[in-house]
Amino acid sequence: MTVRLDIHTHVGEMFGFQEPTPEIAETVIARIKAAGLDGIAVTDHWRRDWGLALHRVVERHFPNEVIIIPGHEIDVRPAISPFDEYHCTELYLPCGRLFRTYCHPGYYTPNIVIEDGVHGIEVANHHHDWHIRRPKAERVAEEHGLLTFSVSDANVLSEIGAQSTLVDLDEMMRRAIPLD
Repeated sequence: MTVRLDIHTHVGEMFGFQEPTPEIAETVIARIKAAGLDGIAVTDHWRRDWGLALHRVVERHFPNEVIIIPGHEIDVRPAISPFDEYHCTELYLPCGRLFRTYCHPGYYTPNIVIEDGVHGIEVANHHHDWHIRRPKAERVAEEHGLLTFSVSDANVLSEIGAQSTLVDLDEMMRRAIPLD
């Protein structure tokens, strides 16, 4: 199934991590639809609880309206090159699998170290385009067989969908690893 998604947003942070309500969900859904998206991934820094809670509220009160993929953004310090720390989003897909995307390559380090278990890479990021070397990121994606994504990295509601990607959800699920 092909859908348009923004897979890097900080929606919980936008709402101060207050408990997701149907009213908050309705506001987020309206923004998703206004941006022409089928859904988003909620990837708050180091917290996946808010995205999981929003997903449950949307499924309960607004079933089949939009796709909400819970996740979080984490720091990764690769064992093979610990000075090349990077950010990664971990998305918890509905099939009980984990999909990992290398975030805003070039921030913190110009080196791009791809480890096992990384399935995608951002080639455009609304907040971090200033340091992403797109040709290099696309070359790395090709060398490692990664999916490429354009994302908003939204920090305010109006930024959701500032950049997005047409995504084959079935392909993401095939590449993802089973959750333990």
